[in-house]
Amino acid sequence: MKDSTNLPDLRVFPVHLLVPHEDCDPRRIESLCRRLLEEQRLKNPPIVAPIPETERYVILDGANRVLAFQAMNIPHIVAQLVDYNNSGVVLDTWYHVVTDMNLDEFESALACSLGLCLEDCSLEEARQALANREIVAYIVCESGVRKVCNPRENMQLDIHFLNQLVNVYRGKANIFRASNDIWEKQAPYYPGITAIVIFPRYTPEDILLVARNGDKIPTGITRHIIPYRAVNINIPLSVLAADWSLEQKQAWLHDWLMERMAANAIR
Repeated sequence: MKDSTNLPDLRVFPVHLLVPHEDCDPRRIESLCRRLLEEQRLKNPPIVAPIPETERYVILDGANRVLAFQAMNIPHIVAQLVDYNNSGVVLDTWYHVVTDMNLDEFESALACSLGLCLEDCSLEEARQALANREIVAYIVCESGVRKVCNPRENMQLDIHFLNQLVNVYRGKANIFRASNDIWEKQAPYYPGITAIVIFPRYTPEDILLVARNGDKIPTGITRHIIPYRAVNINIPLSVLAADWSLEQKQAWLHDWLMERMAANAIR
């Protein structure tokens, strides 16, 4: 029998109480709906954390699965509950590698669409300015580094502005995730690379504030690393879609987990 202190905390949640913190791709939700209906199983549960002083929970990972359940009118979902600040959850940031868009068009769109000021600088200067939240992002391209300066006086987390920034190239270019800002490391893997867009590192407090306010960070930026993550749980959709109360479904899940633990089939 495994140490129960390391087992994931799986619970049944009303779908409408789970709040995304980042934007989602409708195309992915449509394809996920088709796959879920075909498989009739929820394999990997979303990860959620409580939003303090509310009855809602922020989705740290798996928002597309939750939105697919909403689209299919399934009222409940099994999710893994974590303590955002005290369970070893690590919040990291992905960067965007933008490809197949002309650089002049890319930079002109940033300046014209948003009134941005792009300032040439060194990589170290850009990193420091972003860490100090003096800029909203920076861009690395073959010709150098540019700081993206917010024309607004308020340099705090500005989700509306951040979405405008990403919308400059979303739908006009291909976007890939990256974990570093080194041009020489990224360029060989992405023919037609235009630029690397570097975003600030967020805190759990940032994410909770975004969810509480009903805002959304652009998709593909936040990355949550979850210890003791539940995978391949294979919960039947028929149970989650059944006309049972939340308490009945929670009792079913408890019994199901006990059976799986007895058979040493849960991790």
